[in-house]
Amino acid sequence: MTETEVLFETRKDISDYNTSYPLHPSDWSSWKTSDRLSFDDIEDLSFYIHIPFCQSLCRYCEYIKYKKTSESTERQYLDIVDSDMRAFAEQSATGKTILRGFDIGGGTPTVLSTENFAKLIKMSAEYARRFKRPEHFKGSIEATFNTIDESKIAIISDHSDIFSRISFGLQSTSCAFLRDNNRDNGQAQRMADIFQSCRQQGIDTINLDLMYGFVHQTKEEIEATMKVVELLMPEHLTVYELRTNMLSRYPIATAEQRFEQYSHLYDLITRLGYKGRFGMNTFSLIGDHGLSSYLQHRMMKNGSYKGFGIAAQSKNDTGISYNIGKNGESLECCLSKNTFEKDGDSYKLPPRELLSKYVAISGYCGMIDLSVMEKILHSDPNMVFEKVLGFLLNNQYIEKDGTMLYMTSKGFLHYGAVLSLFYNNRF
Repeated sequence: MTETEVLFETRKDISDYNTSYPLHPSDWSSWKTSDRLSFDDIEDLSFYIHIPFCQSLCRYCEYIKYKKTSESTERQYLDIVDSDMRAFAEQSATGKTILRGFDIGGGTPTVLSTENFAKLIKMSAEYARRFKRPEHFKGSIEATFNTIDESKIAIISDHSDIFSRISFGLQSTSCAFLRDNNRDNGQAQRMADIFQSCRQQGIDTINLDLMYGFVHQTKEEIEATMKVVELLMPEHLTVYELRTNMLSRYPIATAEQRFEQYSHLYDLITRLGYKGRFGMNTFSLIGDHGLSSYLQHRMMKNGSYKGFGIAAQSKNDTGISYNIGKNGESLECCLSKNTFEKDGDSYKLPPRELLSKYVAISGYCGMIDLSVMEKILHSDPNMVFEKVLGFLLNNQYIEKDGTMLYMTSKGFLHYGAVLSLFYNNRF
């Protein structure tokens, strides 16, 4: 067997490779730096704001979050984000800078009080308007059905030139799943009423998040969830696999079970008219990739992005940084700093590490762009990865269309092992 074949066979059954890159935070310790990322020479970028508050804390969630707190603490949090954004805009915004996307996630942004939510959306929109934006700019806000109402939808609608997409976390309609994971989606009729309100108030794109990969998730549960999807028919659907970096505290289905669950979801989704290749996790009814502008810029184009808020991630062409909070600091500790920009972690990364990060993110969407890889490496990826590409193409784990590499159904069964062949050889 060749070295590539040995690596693939060894990694097929190691579920750690199914998660993001790096596999462990310590893997980047040698590239840690005290310098913050600079965006002074960046011609285009995207924004992300992390709102870490939730009404309840889902068991499976891997993101930094805190139980909903007082309105005064929410205001304090937003004041710090506002200050950090103002400082960034004054230093880095130029008349030539293009803002490619803007997402607000969490946590649950819509868990904020109506007054604080209005503050968040207004200040975010005002900063966005300082930058040039492309014609099809589509900012997005994460929400849950039990934390949004007509007044919050109206607030978003008032700034629809910036935010025209709402992404709802449905995940599943199984009562057992919701109970076991500390979730409550509410009744299907309330979901339909919220959708109707969004339509009436001019929100042109709605996304629903679904999840699979749970040990006891049955075809019947998946079909019941898809009945609700059929009732609502959002423009976008996103299908997330339970991420395996939580193995120590959450049981996960086998690779074969996950493949069967995804395959069943894919069949049901495409029967409803959604478009998307097998192996992708985003689907659309409206002829796009099923992504917000921010996600398309970040995941498919490897674009630079600036994150605001606790534990928010930022990236430029030289490295990646995380705001304070990534390492488990308490909410009180983070707020006491009066900025989330200090005491985080920054990494100045070599091209192969930046490439590995891109492959992990874009590959999770079922595709990798060789032209993007070439920009990162400053060399031809067909030459750099000649043996890897030959192995994957010859064994039909991927297929090539122009500069695009797409995961096949055969490759998707072991997608973590496929993607890992492009990672830095240290791992």
